[in-house]
Amino acid sequence: MKEKTTQEVLELLLHRLKIDKTNPVSKIHQLWGEIVGEDLLLNAQLYDLKRGVLVIKVTHPTYASMVMLRRKAILERLKERFPELKITQIQVRSGT
Repeated sequence: MKEKTTQEVLELLLHRLKIDKTNPVSKIHQLWGEIVGEDLLLNAQLYDLKRGVLVIKVTHPTYASMVMLRRKAILERLKERFPELKITQIQVRSGT
């Protein structure tokens, strides 16, 4: 049996989880490291997006502070790459 490439495995996983990779929120997930910064990638995750409010869940209050310090830059990146989502605000929640 031929080994699958990482891309093939990802496509299969997305299909099984019924995640539409053309969905803008899925695209945000794919670019998350670029949007928040590689140093926050593992500790600040996209949690929800409703009515223009992006909710980021962090693992520790220190990371919440880091997200809030970068809030303006994060919003600018999101608006530039995903104008159709009309994101206007970022909220941060602490917890695992």
